Amino acid sequence: MILVFGHRIDLILVLAVVLVALSVLYGMFILVLSRFEPQRSQHRRVKIATVPGHHKVVFVIPCLNEERVQRPSLERLVGLDHPDVQIMVIDDGSDDGTAEIVRSFPDPRVHLFQRTLPHAREGKGEALNAAIQYLRTSDLIAGTSHSDVVVCVMDADGRLDPHALDDVMPLFKDNRLGAVQIGVRINNRQQNLLARMQDLEFVLYTHVFQRGRRHLGSVGLGGNGQFVRLSALDGLGVSPWSRSLTEDLDLGVRLLMDGWQTEFVSTASVHQQGLVDVKRWVKQRTRWFQGHLQSWNLVPWVLRDLTGSRRADLLYHLTSPFLLLLTSFLSLAFAFWVLDLAVGIVTGHAVVSGWWLSSYLIAFGPALLYGLVYWSQERHSGLNPVKAVGLVHLYVLYAVLWYVAGWKAAWRAVRGHNGWAKTERVVENQEQVDSSARELTVEAHA
Repeated sequence: MILVFGHRIDLILVLAVVLVALSVLYGMFILVLSRFEPQRSQHRRVKIATVPGHHKVVFVIPCLNEERVQRPSLERLVGLDHPDVQIMVIDDGSDDGTAEIVRSFPDPRVHLFQRTLPHAREGKGEALNAAIQYLRTSDLIAGTSHSDVVVCVMDADGRLDPHALDDVMPLFKDNRLGAVQIGVRINNRQQNLLARMQDLEFVLYTHVFQRGRRHLGSVGLGGNGQFVRLSALDGLGVSPWSRSLTEDLDLGVRLLMDGWQTEFVSTASVHQQGLVDVKRWVKQRTRWFQGHLQSWNLVPWVLRDLTGSRRADLLYHLTSPFLLLLTSFLSLAFAFWVLDLAVGIVTGHAVVSGWWLSSYLIAFGPALLYGLVYWSQERHSGLNPVKAVGLVHLYVLYAVLWYVAGWKAAWRAVRGHNGWAKTERVVENQEQVDSSARELTVEAHA
């Protein structure tokens, strides 16, 4: 029996190593793809250049106790240069001054959609569903075809680049396009190391994985800076967003299954606050991870409705939480090996081996390549290559925190705890926000 058990352990380890190796190869494949422009996007640019007209933009901002960041967000949105913008703030049962800030805002394009208990505070997806149901028959879009209305979902602390609409809206001249996601950057990345790690994380996800997935036709959507055609939302029913803790992930997959195309724009970003407390970070990422686990129920529909590279990539993406949990065991074993090696070096018993270099390359090699991408985005902000290399080494250690969030999410899922908890904001340093936006504007046009 012990022998059989040992064989099973060996088999599991071999399987884990193979899966991790395939994951690394996938990452390198996506990195290469991300450095090139898809052919279909070149055809799209030629096509949309000859199509007249513009679209109405409706910003939808779900809010629960967001008085700390609400007014600066509205001031920035009303300053965008677009001929037809409306802004709908969803007060999802706030008990602070959120609603009063919206009511007193002087611009007539700002509207308050208020939800009260017991129907409020049921999650971001339910708040968005209620707002869209109201919007479909409201005066805000009266006389406008739903195919000509683009809904932009923004977090309350979100700050769009001034040129974002100029970069995004022309793409919707292609009637096959259902949604566009833009990049995400962290405002306070230069003031806090944890915030810097989050900025690096978002840059890698958007400028490597999202850009690479454009070639595969499987671009996903995020919860901030998400542009969706209203007619595409209509096709998903009365309530297009799910009750999942990651309703944005679900929406992107379901749009693809419904026949729409999704796109990523790398020249524009939405800026948001980075968390500066590890405990709050783990709480947020536990919710994200648990929502990703909930999205496994989409796998049968992906297998049924999609084909080719799009299906394969989405299957990988939806099942990646399992891979992360599996990888945690290998990382733990690697950590023990490093500790044993360190003890050996201190005591003089360590023997120099080529395994040292190979282990280093396995652990940090991909991150170093990704670090070049981050440096290319941050070099205009004064980040030098040496510091970028140091940051990606720290990023590998930062990524270990995902194991904590992942196992906590799995435990919550097993116990049936699916509650939704919002991310708390702090009062923003406006000079910091404006400085971040100016730096990224320079990067986008460089």
